[in-house]
Amino acid sequence: MKRKNRHLSDRQVALVILIYQLFLVVAVAALFGFGQGETAARSALFGGGIYWVPQCLFSVVVLARSTSDATPQNIVASFYSGAGIKLASTIVLFVVVFKYMEVSILPLYTAYALALLMQWILSFTLNNRY
Repeated sequence: MKRKNRHLSDRQVALVILIYQLFLVVAVAALFGFGQGETAARSALFGGGIYWVPQCLFSVVVLARSTSDATPQNIVASFYSGAGIKLASTIVLFVVVFKYMEVSILPLYTAYALALLMQWILSFTLNNRY
């Protein structure tokens, strides 16, 4: 019996990655909360959020394009605008968190780095068609 190769769409891959990242951030925050207290848990949530929110914005911008009018120029333009929005919102979120909120550095950067690492791992493994 021949097995069909089923691939996820780009939107499905993006949604799965975002959901996994959100679960990871919440789990890391819970671990820091149990181990080091409320400030550490909140810091981990902020750190994960600093990565997750811009990634959501990037996904919305890039995947909002219609496939009927998708030219190479439109695709590249949406990626560049998505990357610009992601970079700008990441900077703004870091500034806001460090300027206006009391945070612990280790949980914040740990959650941020783990969300980033999960993005790389899932991007390379999930729905690998190449």
